[in-house]
Amino acid sequence: MIPESPLLPQGAELRKPPTRTRVYLSLALALAFTLLPWDHDWRWLLPDFTLLLLLYWNIHAPRQAGLGAAFVLGLVTDVAQGLLLGLNALAYCAATFAVLLVRRRLANFSPLLQTPQIAPVLVGKEALVLALGMMIGRGEADWRWLAAGLLGAALWWPLSWAMERLGAHAAPPAPERRA
Repeated sequence: MIPESPLLPQGAELRKPPTRTRVYLSLALALAFTLLPWDHDWRWLLPDFTLLLLLYWNIHAPRQAGLGAAFVLGLVTDVAQGLLLGLNALAYCAATFAVLLVRRRLANFSPLLQTPQIAPVLVGKEALVLALGMMIGRGEADWRWLAAGLLGAALWWPLSWAMERLGAHAAPPAPERRA
């Protein structure tokens, strides 16, 4: 006789949704890590940790980290890096919008399978910042900055894995059924 078990997890087996405090605290830490005084010669290779974590939360907690959070984080990044006000804000909002459009599909994949789908968004953000910077006369195009998007895509799986492990709630063992 096959024991009856529900198709979906029930009760205590469900994961608790992330709290607003946890989401905003992790975004603040990612922003602080992004804004550390990195060596100028290697800054072009540094992925945008704030955007990576923002996109992670867009997939797993879209009501707590949406377009408003993307805009505010982008403005803070612009001010801290001395860029034209709104450049990163626009790029963060565009990346967030793209991920929110396909959020349900991305949520069904493992972090490893999400990586090739997130890569164009991360490279696109870098390309958008580069193109807008060229349009406003911010110097010559330095295409090396696109490498930051590729490195960010390579870090997507480890970041997602770490976030899931930090937030995973151990499910209690299933009760034994007697036949």
